[in-house]
Amino acid sequence: MKKFLVFFIGIWAFSCAPSRFVEPLEKGQHAVALDLGGQLIEFGGLIIPTPMSSISYGYGLDSTKTLYGGLHTTSLLFGNLHLDAGATFKLLNQTGIQPNLSVSPAITFISRPGADATNFWPRLDVNAYWNYGKRNNYFYAGATNWFEPQANRAYGEATLKRFLFNPQIGHAAKFGTWQLQTELKFLAPGEDNSFVFVPYRSVFGNNGATGLYINLIKTFGK
Repeated sequence: MKKFLVFFIGIWAFSCAPSRFVEPLEKGQHAVALDLGGQLIEFGGLIIPTPMSSISYGYGLDSTKTLYGGLHTTSLLFGNLHLDAGATFKLLNQTGIQPNLSVSPAITFISRPGADATNFWPRLDVNAYWNYGKRNNYFYAGATNWFEPQANRAYGEATLKRFLFNPQIGHAAKFGTWQLQTELKFLAPGEDNSFVFVPYRSVFGNNGATGLYINLIKTFGK
């Protein structure tokens, strides 16, 4: 039971959306995004991503800093207020083979109104990304680092895992004021998933889960 709670709650809490704003927006630029996808599961003999969705908004403070927030709409349909908020900071510029580097500290918050069930989780995304071509598209690779601050989990169970490491790779294609971001995330690849009743599928077999996401972004203003 303890292993199940650590793995299932951890995976569910932070796997509902791809990395947000890997590349910061321009100064004064706004963006809205629709995020679709989630962990791969077996359903009806097919391997499909869970049908999770969220919407998000970002604002560029300058070309190296972006603030953002997100509402997880699928969670809302099930009566859960599931939010995340954070900021992206560009630390390095691409030079030769050296990539751009960004970090995104954020907080994920989940509450069920009317029930004594409110939790939050800090996370830190770190991504290297390489722009290319006339449209300045980019590939990226990095990791979402998830932290558990609560001393106890559901049913008074002691927290066994304070940190989960989740690598990711992705690509963003730009079409004028639109962007299409796709991401493959390797969720908790060091954790055993063989005891979990949810039929997660992972490229690492009985370890972790694999997530697939599509993110459609519209930018406007400057």
